[in-house]
Amino acid sequence: MVINPHLGIIHKTGNKAQDKCIENMDKLEYWCKYVHNAKLTRVYNPEINCHEVNVTLQRVWSGGGVGGTDAKRDEFPHMALLGYGEDVTSALWLCGGSVISERFILTAGHCLSSPKLGVVKYITLGILKRSDPPELWQIYNVKRRIPHSDYRPPSKYHDIALLETDIEIRFSKQVLPACLDGVGNAGKYSSTALGWGALGFKRELADTLQTVPVVEFSEEECSKYYRPHRHLKNGYNHTTQMCYGDKKVLRDTCEGDSGGPLQYVHNDYIPDIYCVSTIIGVTSSGTQCGIAPSPGIYTRIIYYVPWIESVVWP
Repeated sequence: MVINPHLGIIHKTGNKAQDKCIENMDKLEYWCKYVHNAKLTRVYNPEINCHEVNVTLQRVWSGGGVGGTDAKRDEFPHMALLGYGEDVTSALWLCGGSVISERFILTAGHCLSSPKLGVVKYITLGILKRSDPPELWQIYNVKRRIPHSDYRPPSKYHDIALLETDIEIRFSKQVLPACLDGVGNAGKYSSTALGWGALGFKRELADTLQTVPVVEFSEEECSKYYRPHRHLKNGYNHTTQMCYGDKKVLRDTCEGDSGGPLQYVHNDYIPDIYCVSTIIGVTSSGTQCGIAPSPGIYTRIIYYVPWIESVVWP
């Protein structure tokens, strides 16, 4: 276990990725360690003939937009923007990713290279907007590009990869690692997809990081949307993939969101982990976004946690 003066006793699990998350909660500057707003509710539990107290943590954000789909400053400090091109000053920033350790970014396999610009070379951390001033851009060079061994482009199966930075990432309030879903909590919490992708079909890329609330589609629904074709030879694979979207309105990830996370955040107090983003999927592919309500395909993280652990925490 870990004993922290702000968090109390945090129990380790024996799961390497989960325990790394707990260690990070103990030593890094996550906002909930210093939160001052908390909502207490008391609910009677007849099974134990006693009242249970629930604690909901609340944060008052210090910046960023209000409402809409714009993220707020420092709300998602694990977000990464990936750059392509010969020189960092002229690079195009076309994919997303997530910080998961001091040296590794989680992204999609198809984000490792661009047909016109070549391999991904740069990683930017610490920004909310593409238009943020240069002093906010924490830029790292890519040392290694590691696709999953079963990834075979242009196939959409096993569309997951890791990027190793050339130097250790400097953690701060603006840059912190996310957790990985190693226990299968995908359907338990409200999920959100993140990215700086297009704001609609054939529209411009977002300047401000966007948050998109999405819901999970069933295996049967996903299989109907994604039947076998040349990039999905056997159709949708529920073991290694998941599909999320909105069943009523045009709400989905879009071009430029690839590699970014599908995640949830523990807003309620949980003894082990809370207020930290937990990644359940990586944005992989979809149909034409913004045309009709339909789900996008995400790489299912829990299936790949052993592989990620073998590379990041061998």
